Amino acid sequence: MSVEQFLEHVDKQQDDYVQRLREIVAIPSVSCDLERRKDVVRMGEWLINELEKLGASTKRVEPGTQVLEGQTIDLPPVVLGTYGTDPAKKTLLVYGHYDVQPALKEDGWATDPWQLTEDSQGRMYGRGSTDDKGPVLGWLCALQAHKELNIELPVNIKFCFEGMEESGSEGLDDVIHQEAQNYFKDVDVVCISDNYWLGKTKPCLTYGLRGVSYYRITLKGPAQDLHSGVFGGTVHEPMTDLVNLMARLVKPDGTILIPGILDDVLPVTGKHGHSTRT
Repeated sequence: MSVEQFLEHVDKQQDDYVQRLREIVAIPSVSCDLERRKDVVRMGEWLINELEKLGASTKRVEPGTQVLEGQTIDLPPVVLGTYGTDPAKKTLLVYGHYDVQPALKEDGWATDPWQLTEDSQGRMYGRGSTDDKGPVLGWLCALQAHKELNIELPVNIKFCFEGMEESGSEGLDDVIHQEAQNYFKDVDVVCISDNYWLGKTKPCLTYGLRGVSYYRITLKGPAQDLHSGVFGGTVHEPMTDLVNLMARLVKPDGTILIPGILDDVLPVTGKHGHSTRT
């Protein structure tokens, strides 16, 4: 079967694909909201059900608990799925997440964020339609199309879908370490399916990520409010100290002032092969 015939089949299924996206956009799987935790879990269970309908084997991993809004609650499950175990084929691991950021109409949405809406130019709006339910669903639809056309996949596929990405991926590290020599053992390449498009028909391929480092600064000051007319200038104000400290970390132009922080960073390669550094 030619690529054109495959794409023709996909085009014919467009209404079904959009309807399924509409279904999952309507699940308000906001991971940072205690009241929405049940919806996050429901979204994870939706994915398990869909993977199994496509013939994939699944594993639901419970990553532990967290304290949210003063309550200790279960973290949403990490969904692992496997489609194909041919030792002669390479194995691709697909990562995605099924939780979303909060969304309210009064935040500036022109439409209901939990209802997939299409405008006159064919653009679809709804919380999670791009980040990241749409890309996750795209993999399921691609797998479905191969099955419907009886086309053998050239690779084995493993899936790792989490429900806490928008809240710092809490619990995911433990799952990765736990499954490193089990579920993830034979993975050859990873595709992070949580990315951007340069237009309605032009996706972009990101081949490098900078990573993120988190730090917390705690300042301690007087145990009670002190009158500035009596104590001003003699007792340090914690907010003033914080501003002074932050001002020593970075310049207004973005230059990081922390000694040694760039020592292990490779220089940026210019257009014509000349090395530059900022």
